Amino acid sequence: MTLLDTGGPDQAQQPTPPQRGGRGRWIAGFGGRAFLVAILAALLGGLSGVALGSWIAWRDVDPMAPDRVTAIRLAPTVLPGAFDDRVDYYGRHTFWNPYSKNTLHGGTGVRVGRAHVTGTAPAQAGPEEVAAAVAEQMRAGGWQDVHSTIQTSPLATVEVTGTRGGYLAAAQFTQADEFNPATLGYDLMWAEPTSHLRDTVTGGLAGALLGLLLGLFTSRRWRRHSRGMQRAYVGLCSVTLLMLAPACLGNIPTEAGSLMANTQRNGPGPSVYWGGFVIYGAEPLAILSVLPILAIVIGCLLPPIGTGRRDSETARPS
Repeated sequence: MTLLDTGGPDQAQQPTPPQRGGRGRWIAGFGGRAFLVAILAALLGGLSGVALGSWIAWRDVDPMAPDRVTAIRLAPTVLPGAFDDRVDYYGRHTFWNPYSKNTLHGGTGVRVGRAHVTGTAPAQAGPEEVAAAVAEQMRAGGWQDVHSTIQTSPLATVEVTGTRGGYLAAAQFTQADEFNPATLGYDLMWAEPTSHLRDTVTGGLAGALLGLLLGLFTSRRWRRHSRGMQRAYVGLCSVTLLMLAPACLGNIPTEAGSLMANTQRNGPGPSVYWGGFVIYGAEPLAILSVLPILAIVIGCLLPPIGTGRRDSETARPS
């Protein structure tokens, strides 16, 4: 009998090689590639979900900008003086896309459609006086959340905004200079839906979670296949990334629209978060990305492909 057979108390205290717990084995079972795919899928899914949530919030809003009758009817509640009965439009649609000829189905629009009414600028009135008069007129007319902004450089300008009954009004005043007379008018457009922020945040979170789970699940399922099939999986993921990236990067939200589709181009306007999906060429690529995603999902449902020959070659004696 040896010491190894008897095993004294000191031997019982010797450390054993570390072993991973159930959670550790579960995480290790995915591999580093799975988490990389999951992170990218979560980013793309989150940005796509933001766009979808924003579109859902706006789906019940009239697709056309406020009509002439409404713009004239509300003009006395915004402009303190006389105004023309002519209405000019900047985009007939609620959201219009100046690049619509370059997108599938004309896109959904990146600028805010608005009706414009020209008023009579008060003579010899300063920016502060005009701002106070317009704000008082709007509050008396039932407009809510009335805000005034005064800019003194390079020209003295005034902007007063407010909401009422689903409309957003923006009055603008520019002081006269030695070359141009003073101007006063207002734009009428649809206000941002009350559910817009909620639907946008919900869509972004749901899209990120779905992308994360899809990335983890598909990466693990494709590991059952041969190395050739796994390379095909990497290729499909890369193609999906290249197709969705332009729209998603262009859809990074800001307070007034998105990185590449700013609604402030024609003055203040409601937030739009799907603008990146209508920039040149981005929308068709985003739609076509469904094909590689579908191929990835189908690969998850197939039985292991190409593993039999690999296993036999591994078991063959040298």
